[in-house]
Amino acid sequence: MKNKKLQKTLIIISIFLSLIIGLGIWMLVDDNHPFHDYLGTSPITQNNNDENDDKINEPTNDDVINNENNNEVEEEEPEPEPEPDEIKTLSIAAAGDIMFHKSQVNDRYYNQDTDTYDFSPFFLDVAPYFKEADLSIANFETTTAGPSMEYTGYPAFNSPDETIGNIQDAGLDVLITANNHSLDTGSDGLKRTAEMMKEFKMDHVGTYDKPPSGSRFLLKEVNDLKVAILAYTESTNGLGDQFDKKTLDGMINMMDKDQIVKDIEGAKDADADLIIAYMHWGIEYADEPNETQVEFAEMLAEEGVHIIFGSHPHVIQKSDFIKSEKFDTFVIYSLGNFISNQRRETLGEDRHQTEDGVIVQLEVEKNVTQDELVIKSVEYVPTWVSRTGSDGNYEYRIVPIDDFIDSAEYEDVQGRLQNSYDSTTSILEATVPVN
Repeated sequence: MKNKKLQKTLIIISIFLSLIIGLGIWMLVDDNHPFHDYLGTSPITQNNNDENDDKINEPTNDDVINNENNNEVEEEEPEPEPEPDEIKTLSIAAAGDIMFHKSQVNDRYYNQDTDTYDFSPFFLDVAPYFKEADLSIANFETTTAGPSMEYTGYPAFNSPDETIGNIQDAGLDVLITANNHSLDTGSDGLKRTAEMMKEFKMDHVGTYDKPPSGSRFLLKEVNDLKVAILAYTESTNGLGDQFDKKTLDGMINMMDKDQIVKDIEGAKDADADLIIAYMHWGIEYADEPNETQVEFAEMLAEEGVHIIFGSHPHVIQKSDFIKSEKFDTFVIYSLGNFISNQRRETLGEDRHQTEDGVIVQLEVEKNVTQDELVIKSVEYVPTWVSRTGSDGNYEYRIVPIDDFIDSAEYEDVQGRLQNSYDSTTSILEATVPVN
């Protein structure tokens, strides 16, 4: 009996001790038990996903502020690049005197069935130069008084209306009508010429079918640039003397300084980006510009004209840049003949340069943002007038010399082409280079 009681007692004690030991182990293993707070200890092993671990590694407010400041220094955004300046460009092609002498208006260019003329072959080889340019200009040195009058050449020019359409088809945009032959067929011929320009929708400047009530210049918008074109003549071969000043001014722009200054101011008031003056001036067949040409050119530059084209001498004269406080103005004092019957055979060997002409090509750039205009480049296309045939039934062509100097088509006149080219380039090579 005693042994059985002792045995039971030992079993009870063993169970009790097992419970006590199990409870102690549980208290040590359970991280959340208050026993750990009492002991001031942390569990030996930490799980990275444990809730307490998240709390322990959570940044303080100071850490957040410091990190933000560090990020601002390390990841500071660069200043935005400034917007590029707005740049607009314009290409210009200009030629000299377009004349129709009597021998040019011949049966070769006449269609009897339609009773019309076609002078387009004159311009066939040079048309690409005009069509490629944004703006093309030449001097129309004749009148279109109509078929009721005889078609005549020097000294009183009257040409078929078709001349305007043929010139337009060749790519010319603007014709200058203020020259010493504007009144060759009287005031009626001058006015009808202006009317025909309108009928063919050809822009022109210099003469009027009705007295101008506003500006005396042509304002064209080309490539989003406003271009003002002014045109004046120094002479009317005395034909203007029969009219009083008011009547004459109502028909043609004469080369008067006060009027020119007024017109330039008008162009500025119209917000013109580019101002071009086409001047019919100088002395026929003179190799150099005279004092009047130089004086007016300097005045035009000083008043704000950017480009000056000259005509009338029928030979090429020098080009230059006129420096002023406002702008370096380009001027060519004479562009020579573009098409005519003036040549060795008609005027003599000493007037061979009347066969020569030039197309001046200019590239203009406008910095709209800075409101600055510059002439970026100036190039020259020397031309020569070819005349073949006989007995007054001649064929005329304007030849761009560079394109044909080695052509078999002009082998017989290659020497004349070379002489023409050398003469033109020697005159124009002194032009101040464009930067």
